[in-house]
Amino acid sequence: MVTEVEISPREAEVLELVGAHLSNAEIAARLCISVRTVESHVSSLLRKLEVPDRRALAQRAPEPAAAG
Repeated sequence: MVTEVEISPREAEVLELVGAHLSNAEIAARLCISVRTVESHVSSLLRKLEVPDRRALAQRAPEPAAAG
């Protein structure tokens, strides 16, 4: 049985950008937030999704929409 994990809209944005392999600094610039805030969201996502590292977190990111 899979339990749904509740993540905020901002965490979802961060997760999508982690999945696109952006650095914390790139994510911060894209979302107009501080690098420290990105680090906080990444830490929260690691805990909520129960994954050990950023690579595993990127694998949990949603697939980007198909172009065309």
